[in-house]
Amino acid sequence: MKRILGSMVATFAILFSTLLSVGVVGPTPVAEARCIPANDLYRIYTFKDKTTSYHPTNIQSDWATFRSGGTITYNKTKTATVSASVTATVSAEAGVIFAKASTSLGVTVGGSWSKSDSWAYSAVVPADSSHRYRLHMYHFSVSFKVMRKNWSYAKCNYVNAWGSWQTVKHAPTKANRNIWRLDKVSL
Repeated sequence: MKRILGSMVATFAILFSTLLSVGVVGPTPVAEARCIPANDLYRIYTFKDKTTSYHPTNIQSDWATFRSGGTITYNKTKTATVSASVTATVSAEAGVIFAKASTSLGVTVGGSWSKSDSWAYSAVVPADSSHRYRLHMYHFSVSFKVMRKNWSYAKCNYVNAWGSWQTVKHAPTKANRNIWRLDKVSL
């Protein structure tokens, strides 16, 4: 029995090598059997509509009225914070999206930013009896739209994975990039 099995294997090997050498049969590489995305990236994120602005933090003075003008001052040790506004879809993939956005948009952003420090600033307020003023710290942020795209073997191209572009509002930069402004409201 072993002898018959051995001779069958040998015969099959000779037959296959003969057919292979004349081109009747050949290997079927996986790469030729289906479309493969560049760099084997089966999921990508694309970004558009980038805008930058300064978004308010929680660092602010009390409101004050300056009927004769004067100086308003803020001087406290506190943790400044600001958070991005994201959709539920973005929230589920936030870590990956913010990492890819940082590369694509050219500025390192995240879902939130915080920094403990002694914050001090003062500003001159004009004489004004019809408004209240306060000092307020704002942090540099980026807003953008994002779309996840998955590779489609049927189309041999990327297709949108979500029904619509997802909006990310005021994603804070990781850098300590802040400005102070005077907020003003009517009395």
